[in-house]
Amino acid sequence: MRTNHNVFPVSQIRGRTVVGEEILKGITDHTTFYSGLVSDMSMYEPHLECHDLSPTIKHFYEHTTEYRLFASVKWHRWFKPLAMIYRFFSRRILQINLPLSRKQVEMTGDIVSVKEHMDGRPQPRAWVRKVKGEVCFVALYSWHKKGDRTYMNIGLPLPFSTMTGILELNPDGRSLELSSRKKRTSTADTGTYLSTKSKQFSLPIDEEFFVEQVGEGTLKARHEMRIFFVPFLTIEYKIRHKALME
Repeated sequence: MRTNHNVFPVSQIRGRTVVGEEILKGITDHTTFYSGLVSDMSMYEPHLECHDLSPTIKHFYEHTTEYRLFASVKWHRWFKPLAMIYRFFSRRILQINLPLSRKQVEMTGDIVSVKEHMDGRPQPRAWVRKVKGEVCFVALYSWHKKGDRTYMNIGLPLPFSTMTGILELNPDGRSLELSSRKKRTSTADTGTYLSTKSKQFSLPIDEEFFVEQVGEGTLKARHEMRIFFVPFLTIEYKIRHKALME
């Protein structure tokens, strides 16, 4: 872990001993409504050509609350003892609180508007996800621009700090790849960072998402996380429009 000197916005919202839905108290913006993680995917052009992207992927990111998510969580074998220890704390913190079992579970939740002046980034919104009524993720979504590249800027409040993932969005045919991996010679903002009140550190963690359409109103996604380039967590998602399941 090294001190980071990059200049880009990070969420100013920090958690306390418990994150969960407690983090939303006092920061919710009741005058603004968002139904998606992104207001308009065209903000990621020219690197992402939306007219070539699967329309269901675009619709999911702009209207996320219209979909149901089913997740299968796989902690890689070498990391599972650490995951069991982490799970003891995550159930109390209610953040990055994932099941140990690979059994498919539904992730429910909502998107909540966040006060921009408190977060410090443009158009922030919280995606709160739960498994069986218990909070597993509270992620604060926003974006920032550097040169001609727009990055997805995601904050995860932790006790007295915030972990930030900066992702590039790139097309893969009609599918979508989102990645925080930084190439050795790159000056991109991509990466995973930990911010305290006075310092910011670059973490040896990277993540990649691959999202593809597999049927009408149906997506499949794979989320892989690595530490020192070694995979430790993989989540497989099945995503379906609610109208197809009524």
